[in-house]
This record gives sequence, C-alpha cells and structure tokens, in this order.
Amino acid sequence: MRGAELEAAYPFLGVLPGVAWLAYFYYKGRHRPDSSAHILRVFLWGCACTLPTMLVELYTNMGLLRGTILGSGPLSSCLVGPIEEFFKLAAVWFAIYRDPDFREPIHGIIYATTAALGFASVENILYLRQLGPSDLWSRVMFATPGHVMFSSMWGYSMGLARFRRSGELTTILKGFLMGATFHGVYNLVVEVDPGTAMISLIPLMLFMGWIMNRRIREFHRQFPFPDLGEGALILCPHCGAYTLEQAERCTRCDVAVPRVAMDTPRFCGRCRARLDPCATRCHRCGASIDSSDLCPPVG
Repeated sequence: MRGAELEAAYPFLGVLPGVAWLAYFYYKGRHRPDSSAHILRVFLWGCACTLPTMLVELYTNMGLLRGTILGSGPLSSCLVGPIEEFFKLAAVWFAIYRDPDFREPIHGIIYATTAALGFASVENILYLRQLGPSDLWSRVMFATPGHVMFSSMWGYSMGLARFRRSGELTTILKGFLMGATFHGVYNLVVEVDPGTAMISLIPLMLFMGWIMNRRIREFHRQFPFPDLGEGALILCPHCGAYTLEQAERCTRCDVAVPRVAMDTPRFCGRCRARLDPCATRCHRCGASIDSSDLCPPVG
C-alpha cells in the first residue's frame, strides 16, 4: 500500500523544478516586485492556463486526419508552441499587466517566467503521471527551463510595451511570435529524433539563454528611466502608463487624469519605486519628491 501511495504521489515532484526556478528568479532580481503575493497570483494563473491549453490541443488533435500533411507529427508539434505561449501570455495579461506592481520593464520578464513556471509545473505532473520517473530528468533540465526561455521572449516585449507611448500590441505580438517560434523549434527537435533530443537541444537552449540574459542586462543598463518631469508619478487609470501626478491629461492616451485619492499608488519619477503616501524623498534612490496636495503641510 505504501509503495502504491508513493507511486501516486511521485508525479507531484514535477512542481519542484518550477518552484526552484521561481525562487531563483525572484531572489536574484534587483528590481523584483514589492509583494510576493503578485508573484503567487501570476504563478497560479500560469497553472490555471493549462486547462484551456489542453482543451484547445485536444480539440485540434481530434480535427487532424491521419495520412494527411496536417496529421504529421512535426507539423502538429509546431502548432503546440503558439497555443501554449498564447495562453501563458493571456495569464500575465489578465493577472498583472495593468496592475500598479507592474512598474518596471524588467517585471515583464519576471511575470512571464513566473506564469511559465506555473504552466510547466502542472505539465510536469501530467507528464510524470503518464510516462513515469524516467521522464523527470528531461523535465528538470530541458522542458522547465525551456518554458522559462520561450516566455521570456514575449515577457521582454510586454515590459517594453507597458511603458511605451505607442505600438503596444504590435510590440507584444513581435515577442509572442519569437517565443512561439522557439517553442515550435524545440518541439520539432524532440519530435523528429527523441532519442538524441537531450543532446541536439543543447545549442538551442544555450542560444535562448544568451538572448534572455542579454535582455535582462539591457533592462538593467537602461535603469533609471527617462525623466517625465518634476514630481511624483501615478498610473493612468485608462492605459496604465506612468504620468505626472499634477498632469491634467495622460501624455500617452490623452485621457483626462482624475484627482487622485490618498490611497492612489505614487511612484518616484527617477527610479519608479512605489512611494509612501506622503513621502518627500524616495526610499530607494533618495530623490526629492514633492508632497501630494492631499497630504497635510509639514510643520
């Protein structure tokens, strides 16, 4: 009985690679989100997005006819990549994209990889339940970090789009196409020759890792952000872009900026750190901040 219980519980070890990678990314980041609750929320959204992904893939596979070009393994493996990346991207979009805690471009990569790790954790459980312990090593060394790198491509684009003044959806689409292409190539390599995949995938993994690390360094080099003017910043309630607290209209979408309340998130104009409600100096970079009109006068 005990052996049967251990065998039933074994697939849940598939969660451990995702949790380990998540901890690595979260604690390594210099500009990680202030609240781990946001990370947990995106991780759970990533787990949940496996359900619509499986439904779409099952429906698609049912529609493929044997003996036709659409029924070939290599082509079907290329269709899986865009489907999975779409639902992971949707998880980030609905879970956090317009949230005030998405306040720096590098958070696009952080949240994208978090959703990918949630997705990979559930996928690992399903694969290990079906294929057994022999598949654990490949899931840990290739599949889980592979999901991280695929999603980092469109996570980078979401980080750029979140704070640009134009071309938001086009920027995200470019990153999505890149991530879906890498995902398709990965699946194709595994489909064509599964026996040598753990060797033939190494160049692809190294190349994707190089791109991801280069983009992380790029975000770090571009920090702090361009100056938007004197004063604290708030997020436009319409498009989510940073705009000056005292501005009458958003400089991105031109919608009138409503009068802020005391609990409205305010951010440093230099480093984008979230400020205490009546802070006069940024706790991160030390920049001087004008007090909000809603705060009582000092002295």
